[in-house]
Amino acid sequence: MGTFAGKRVFDESWLQAAEDGSLPRVVSQDPRFSAILALPDFERFVYVLSVLEGCTDLECATLLGVSPQQIEETRLRALQHFWKR
Repeated sequence: MGTFAGKRVFDESWLQAAEDGSLPRVVSQDPRFSAILALPDFERFVYVLSVLEGCTDLECATLLGVSPQQIEETRLRALQHFWKR
C-alpha cells in the first residue's frame, strides 16, 4: 500500500494503472470512485479532504477558504448523496 502522512491511501495496483495509462478504465469500473466523481466539485473536495484524507474541519476550511461550519454542512450533503444511492 502507498502511504501519505502515515495513512494507507492506495495500493500499488493503482500506481501501476496510473503509470501504464489504464487508470481511467480502472476508476470507471469501481463504483466507489464513480460515486465520488458524481459529487459536485466542492462537495467532492470536502469529502476527499475530510473523509478520505482525514483532515480536520479547520484544516479543510483553511485550505478551501471557507468556514469550518461550511465544511461540516458540505460533508453532510456529500454523505447524503451516498445514502440516497
